[in-house]
Amino acid sequence: MAKLLSLAALAAGIWLLTIGYQRQHSLAGSADATLAKIGQSIDGGDHTPTHVKYYIGGAVLVLGGAFGLGLVRK
Repeated sequence: MAKLLSLAALAAGIWLLTIGYQRQHSLAGSADATLAKIGQSIDGGDHTPTHVKYYIGGAVLVLGGAFGLGLVRK
């Protein structure tokens, strides 16, 4: 069961990384990144674009799946 969950996490992580890459290169992703830079320069707060959140979530899932499958040693 653990191997199945790890494989599902690995697949979901790859899917999230792909979605993040596609959004980064889309018109919506470009607008999101530009508005985040403008917002950050105005108030100095943290404005993370959506595609960066997809990259972070995907990386966490890929690493968790890789550890669960034994592809990466501790």
